[in-house]
Amino acid sequence: MAVKNNRRAQMTRLLLKTALTELMREKPFSQITIKDICERADLNRTTFYLHYTDQQALLADVENEVQQKALEYLRNIGPTDDAPGLIEAFLRYIREHADLFRTLLCDAGSEDFRSRFIQHTLEKSRVNIPVSCASEEEPYVLCFLMQGSVHMIIEWIRRDFDIEARTLALLIYQTCHRVAP
Repeated sequence: MAVKNNRRAQMTRLLLKTALTELMREKPFSQITIKDICERADLNRTTFYLHYTDQQALLADVENEVQQKALEYLRNIGPTDDAPGLIEAFLRYIREHADLFRTLLCDAGSEDFRSRFIQHTLEKSRVNIPVSCASEEEPYVLCFLMQGSVHMIIEWIRRDFDIEARTLALLIYQTCHRVAP
């Protein structure tokens, strides 16, 4: 699997990732074969195996890329005292990449991806989450707040972004403030 990181290799990986995410919109990941991916990408199996060992490795690459880009986006926002504004900016990012987040978080997404997404987002936004409780209780409260927030975002995606990002950001922020001790 020694592949150069040149433009051709990058384009091939992009074609394979795109093919996988398109197929995941149509059927569960467990039913997607390498043959399906290669046909959709218009590439042969040998080319697939030059880049990935199996479908799971390709999915992991897609998920890692989404996670890294989301974290990079959050880092670029920088520290802010405007927690609702930070949440709103992140929600706009999710809406801009709706197809990918719909696929990974809602439709055929894995619990592993959701867990990593929550964990990484929590690490980045921890300073903006209002929690004032005993230190031994904090992990439980944070888990509740993050899981609830992510599921609010999933519902927002499923409802095709029926409310404005600002409205949802304020709802998430205010709900966290009401729940946090």
